[in-house]
Amino acid sequence: MTFTLNHFVRCIYAATLLSVTCGYARAADNLDVTFTANIRETTCDMAISGGTGNGKNNTITLGTNAKTRIDTIAAGTATTDFKLVLTECPSSLSSLKTTVSGSASTVKTAIANSETSGGASYVGVSIARSSAPTTPFEINSTDDSKRIVWTPGEITAKEVPLTAKLVETQAGSATTGTFSAVATFNFYYE
Repeated sequence: MTFTLNHFVRCIYAATLLSVTCGYARAADNLDVTFTANIRETTCDMAISGGTGNGKNNTITLGTNAKTRIDTIAAGTATTDFKLVLTECPSSLSSLKTTVSGSASTVKTAIANSETSGGASYVGVSIARSSAPTTPFEINSTDDSKRIVWTPGEITAKEVPLTAKLVETQAGSATTGTFSAVATFNFYYE
């Protein structure tokens, strides 16, 4: 926004640089004042703790040396833990919800295997709270009862512990092969 006034001084204020530049002008000159600022809504910054990566794009490995057996998957013990972490949020944060997004398998609580050539069939990965590993979240759901709704304690602790688990998407039908899936966490907050 630019204002033109009759005055003796020419000043430019740049909020992003936090500097003020002034030069003297003659009495008959106009004064141009330019305000420049980056205005952004207060946001939360999130990270993933666990696996390998930069906290924004992490790889979570399941199994020993990235290998597991079908009977381990059927038993529900092919798991690994990780956390979603708040790295910076406004103190006014009162509500935080997270949708787990991905390519859902035939089981709504599991992300499908994206490996097509040599990939394991009838296997998916589910994500649940570590405190409730048998209650996975529904993939792509915006229903609060089927996605991550952070508790006040989790908001205060700035983290929610989660468990990823390889699951059979059709009982007794899992086959061997490679497995890969991508989960995206979408955050909604007030």
